[in-house]
Amino acid sequence: MIALSPIAAALEGPRTMRRHPASLLAWGGFYWAALILLWVLLAVAFGEEVRRDLAQTRFTADPKEVLDLIAHLGGAMALLILLAAAICAVLASAILRSVLHPEQNRGAYLRLGADEVRLFVVALITWAAALFVTAIPSGLVTLLTATVAGAGARSVAAWIAFVGGLGVIGLSMWVGVRLSLLSPQTFAEGKINLREAWVLTHGHFWGLLGMFVLNLFMAFVLTPIVFSLVGGLLTGVIALVGGGAKLFVLLGLLTNVLIAPLMFTVQTVILTAGPARAYRQLHPDI
Repeated sequence: MIALSPIAAALEGPRTMRRHPASLLAWGGFYWAALILLWVLLAVAFGEEVRRDLAQTRFTADPKEVLDLIAHLGGAMALLILLAAAICAVLASAILRSVLHPEQNRGAYLRLGADEVRLFVVALITWAAALFVTAIPSGLVTLLTATVAGAGARSVAAWIAFVGGLGVIGLSMWVGVRLSLLSPQTFAEGKINLREAWVLTHGHFWGLLGMFVLNLFMAFVLTPIVFSLVGGLLTGVIALVGGGAKLFVLLGLLTNVLIAPLMFTVQTVILTAGPARAYRQLHPDI
């Protein structure tokens, strides 16, 4: 069996950013522009009443409430979801190209072609898998817990919530890890093959899980800390420059607007480059 190095795979994200700093900034700019586009479409597609309803909505894990919300929003919501998936596909494709084909560095690795279309389909498959193995089971556990608790068996309901929650977490982790190489496999081979992606991870579950734990820690713990420090430093510099309270607030908001998309881009690079490196480890001929 080919050896997999979880640490080496997990560190591919920082290595990619170190090798391609200009591309990282271009990816951040692409995400920033895409975010503006989504906000414009949100303003156009949804009226003031719908946006107010969204702001006041209390989201739960109940699948019926989720489906009712989607039905209420109509086709505009579906369009925004598809656009978000397309944006993710283009960004993921650029990151995968930088890892699997670093020589194809034209245009900061950004393209719009067959690879992006396939990754768009993979994104939809991934979201569908998350719906069926995480969202719906979580809603069913919540519904069953509430029903049992409503019948007066609160201790039984607590056990159902505990065991059911562990079951949903375990199922989500298992399916997520087994399909974790679907994106790099699809990009490298030019076709979507769920069975091959599933078989590819056989015998490597714990190594891939360790890689994802490290990646999640870097993406959602270390990265926000670093960007918070950078934001605080920039805020201090703005305060030293002076110019009054209004200018301070304006420059502070501008800094946050620029930093937030870049932070998301860094997180995406970390979470995408790791599986790409793992795929290369399992396919040394690439």
